[in-house]
Amino acid sequence: MPPITIKRGLDVPIDGRAATSTISDRLDVGQVALLPQQARGIKTKLLVEEGQTVQVGQPLFHDRRDEAVLFTAPSAGKVRAIHRGARRLPLSVVIDVEGSGQIDLDAPKPGSASPEQLKAALQTSGLWANLRRRPYDTIARTDDSPVGIVVTAMDTRPLAPRPLDALAGREDAFRAGLAVLVALQSGAVFLCVAPGENWGALTAEGVRTETFAGPHPAGNAGTHIHHLCPVGGGRVAWHIGYQAVADIGQFFTSGKLSTTRVVAITGPMAREPRLIRTRQGAALAALSAGEGAQDEVRVVDGSALDGRHLELAGPQGYLGRYGNQLTLLDDAVRRQLLGWMMPVAGRYSLTNLLLDKFFRKRFRMDTDSNGSLRAIVPIGVYERVMPLDILATQLIKALASHDMEGAEKLGALELAEEDLALCEYVDPCKLPVTEMLRDMLTRIEKEG
Repeated sequence: MPPITIKRGLDVPIDGRAATSTISDRLDVGQVALLPQQARGIKTKLLVEEGQTVQVGQPLFHDRRDEAVLFTAPSAGKVRAIHRGARRLPLSVVIDVEGSGQIDLDAPKPGSASPEQLKAALQTSGLWANLRRRPYDTIARTDDSPVGIVVTAMDTRPLAPRPLDALAGREDAFRAGLAVLVALQSGAVFLCVAPGENWGALTAEGVRTETFAGPHPAGNAGTHIHHLCPVGGGRVAWHIGYQAVADIGQFFTSGKLSTTRVVAITGPMAREPRLIRTRQGAALAALSAGEGAQDEVRVVDGSALDGRHLELAGPQGYLGRYGNQLTLLDDAVRRQLLGWMMPVAGRYSLTNLLLDKFFRKRFRMDTDSNGSLRAIVPIGVYERVMPLDILATQLIKALASHDMEGAEKLGALELAEEDLALCEYVDPCKLPVTEMLRDMLTRIEKEG
């Protein structure tokens, strides 16, 4: 089939991509953690206490509304701390890494197991949390009947690792994971890949391979769902990342849970951009050690567009479940006199305000927003980076004015933060667009 070509979007020209596909091990991280607040759509009930010894696969907490959905320990060791935030909501369950013991889990054979048996195995192993649903981009519900599952086997985020490089040596596990997804439900399974890549040896029977070409967000799950299995009107779609598919396949073929993840260390402040294999939920402070003064480097769990920025020593300073990269950005405070008047300032501009794009291909971008909050001025920048059939300016106005009915009519339900991240990046008004979208989705789900 011909590729689906995305014409509107933007490949952010940031410096700091990993130059090699070689993967080095970085397993000596000391601590790992599971982050309950990443599991949107659940009410957390803790199942462990501080000081308790746990094994890989042992439940740490579950969803009060669906106790079958468990969230399990990514490493063996002792529970060091359980951090809580406002209203005593748990923020993280921190484990001091000790040993490698795993609990015994039942992994049925996909070829002979029923969908109910596969679903139960995913839930008890903690792998169910890798499945997310649209609308709302929350953890998939066990009573969902999705019209399709989208496997994002491409990544167009700035400096993201190449999926085929991250899956090196796990091809059989990935293929087995696809087979599980096909047998899990009656909807279609879409493998979304970039043009020019050969995934023929990694696919499975019953999987449709779709190619997406064009700039970011061509690799986003929201873009794939919009074109392949649109949601709304009671229709639900699931999506899952490529490393999570390999984790599922490894569990169902070996009975053992994967405890590692391949992550790209990227960004202008990375001393040596590279791929590493580390522990799931690893402490970000350990992963970023040696990359420079911590007070001058912002470590982002994910891409510079839609990653999480948290204090390294804070309760949530650990590798998230869904990210495939760390981005290190310059966070030093600098002021430039009349910087807006300089035609060449070493900065990138979508609107051709600066001449730098004619002299540079990559930019050492930092965390400076180059301005403060201001009124929305519709000059068409949102539409230049929004490839979906959505009125971006009108939607952002509805989000800013807390217009729930208007936002829903304008397509907010099929979006997640990653789908509006480019709008926030190019926004001359400096609005927290992705934060406004999440607040609106939470409100619609609660009140709708």
